[in-house]
Amino acid sequence: MCEVIVHYRPSFLSLDMGSAADIQRAELPSLERLGLSAPPEVDPTVVAQKWFELFADCLQRDDVGGITGQLVDDAFWRDILAFTWDFRTFFGSNRVKQFLLDRLSISKISNLQLDAKSAALWRPYPDIAWIQAFFTFSTAVGPGSGILRLVPTPNGEWKAHSIFTNLEGLHGVSELTGPLREQESKHGTWPEQRRRERECEGPDQQPVVIIVGGGQSGLELAARLKYLGIKTLVVEREARIGELWRKRYEALCLHDTVCTSIEEFIPRSCPLTNFR
Repeated sequence: MCEVIVHYRPSFLSLDMGSAADIQRAELPSLERLGLSAPPEVDPTVVAQKWFELFADCLQRDDVGGITGQLVDDAFWRDILAFTWDFRTFFGSNRVKQFLLDRLSISKISNLQLDAKSAALWRPYPDIAWIQAFFTFSTAVGPGSGILRLVPTPNGEWKAHSIFTNLEGLHGVSELTGPLREQESKHGTWPEQRRRERECEGPDQQPVVIIVGGGQSGLELAARLKYLGIKTLVVEREARIGELWRKRYEALCLHDTVCTSIEEFIPRSCPLTNFR
C-alpha cells in the first residue's frame, strides 16, 4: 500500500521565517523603501512577459541563482503542495534559495505559461505599485497555478516581491464529477457501502492517504481526494469533526465572503455583501 500522511496544522505554524523578529521586519514594498519617488510608466504586459520568460527558463534549468536574482531581498514565496507537499511560506531571498535547492530539481517543473491578459499594474495604496499576473505550470505529479507580483527598482528592473504556487490536481486523475461520477444505482445498498468505507473494510477500501486533523482544511482535502477516487482516512483526536471550532468560538463568524469560505463541492452563491 502506498501511503501519504498529510498533517494539517494552522497555517501560521507553517511559516518558515526563522524567528518572530523576521516577521516584525517584513514590510510592504513602498516606493520609498524601494528608492523611488514614483512608479515608472510601463506596459504591465511587456514587463511581466520579460520577467516571466527568464523565470521560466531558470526554473526548467534548475538555476536557483538565476531565480533568486529576480527577487528582491525581502521576497515571499508561498507554496501550497506544488513544491513542498505542504503549506509553506518562505521569507527572504536566502530562505527562498534554500527552499529551491531542496525542492526544485525533484519537482521537475515544466510547461510554464504566463496569462498575459491578467498582467496589470496595481496601486493598492498611493505609495505602493506592483505588477500582478497569473501563470500555470506542471510538476512531476500534477498541474499547478501561480501568482506573481513584481515591484520596480531604481535601476529600472522589476523584481518579484511575492510568488504564490499551488498544486491544482494530479496527472492522470480526473475528478469524478459530471459524466465521470458513478452511474450505478445505490438503492438499498448505500448504507452498507458507507459502512465499508468508514471501517476501511476490504482491499478496495484501504486508505492511500491519511489526513491527521478533521478541521476545515483536512475536510476540504479529503473531499477533493474522494472526488479524485483516492481512498482517504481522516484521523481526528476529538470526539467530533470540527470540535476545535466548538471549543474556540461561541459562534462561527467568517471574515470573508461565503463563496471563498464554504467547503468544496457545496453549491454556493456570492453576493458582494454575503458575509456571515
